[in-house]
Amino acid sequence: MSLFKTIDQETRKHHLQFLVIGGLAVNQYGYSRDTADLDILVCQNGRVKWLELFSQLGYVIYNDGGNFIQFTAPSQSAWPVDLMLVQEKTFTPMFTASMKVNLYGTTVRMPSLEHLLSLKLHALKNTRLDRFLKDFLDVENLIRINKLDLKSENIRQLFQKYGTMEVYEKVSHSLASE
Repeated sequence: MSLFKTIDQETRKHHLQFLVIGGLAVNQYGYSRDTADLDILVCQNGRVKWLELFSQLGYVIYNDGGNFIQFTAPSQSAWPVDLMLVQEKTFTPMFTASMKVNLYGTTVRMPSLEHLLSLKLHALKNTRLDRFLKDFLDVENLIRINKLDLKSENIRQLFQKYGTMEVYEKVSHSLASE
């Protein structure tokens, strides 16, 4: 059974909700890029259940940053998993606005484009230098491919609230030069 089907079945049993984020979500919105792991957004009040679930699946924590947990896969052929934990007040509106998609034969939920951009902008604001380019290109290409108006007040507010105006200017400059 695939990891996606297993997670779907186990989360239904334990009444856990999640959103697939990261590269798989970026791909869903039309920007095709390689990804080597499964990134999942969950509500932090389910932390213990999530840790138990992945432990039962043979995953081992190799980095626990509190709100961001990285798991080593149980085998070389399995997907490594990154778990991002957020407060319920953040998770609930994102889950409510999410969309159902078919991923490897399993129906999962992914954040709306606006919420995915918010997550990416937050990552850019708080990222390590070695991740900056990947997240920057995700933001730039999600805006370009989905024909979002960078000058709209809604998009500017996303940059102001979750990112920085410096990143907004860089994306504006980059897209203007196309």
